[in-house]
Amino acid sequence: MALTEMRDGKQVFNSFHGGYSVAEANFCGPVGGDVYVDSMLGWLARWIRMLGRHAYYDSNYSDAFLSGVDGLVITRDVGLHRSRRSASLLLLTDDHAAWLAVASRVLGLDFSIDMASTLCPECGGRLARVGRDEVAGRVPVGVVARHSDFFKCVDCGKVYWVGSHRIKIDAMLNKAMDISKRINSICIAGGTIFKID
Repeated sequence: MALTEMRDGKQVFNSFHGGYSVAEANFCGPVGGDVYVDSMLGWLARWIRMLGRHAYYDSNYSDAFLSGVDGLVITRDVGLHRSRRSASLLLLTDDHAAWLAVASRVLGLDFSIDMASTLCPECGGRLARVGRDEVAGRVPVGVVARHSDFFKCVDCGKVYWVGSHRIKIDAMLNKAMDISKRINSICIAGGTIFKID
């Protein structure tokens, strides 16, 4: 039996589940291995990387490619989710913080940024600590003057620093953590339902 059904043109959990549904998975428990993020979820791929877990993402991934990869696929595409024989996580909400809450639970991620393990949000490469002299000319002069710690992706070369945007990052992590505390997961028929009661 499917965990979701179409009702009045909208996808909802079958009525016996109750609550506000945020996701469903075709597996029970945490999942390891590779993570692939569907092309419509680039925002989430960047956050997963910032939390230290590599996530494969390309805006050109086709459903045919994603339906056959080994590892977890995170998607909002019902057809793709249903076609997967390997692990699949279907996000049922438009709430980005809820996406992050569910993905963090499934992947065992903490809601904190640790620059020692954070990966490049753009490509997933490792970040190396570099000095001001290595970023001069690559970042605004005022940033170089105000900051002494910079991080450069060893793969794509993008430069990062802990600036005022950290307030927004921490706010999103706190919101996702609060949502995570309210999410109940229920394993039924070999799949998991994630809902907020």
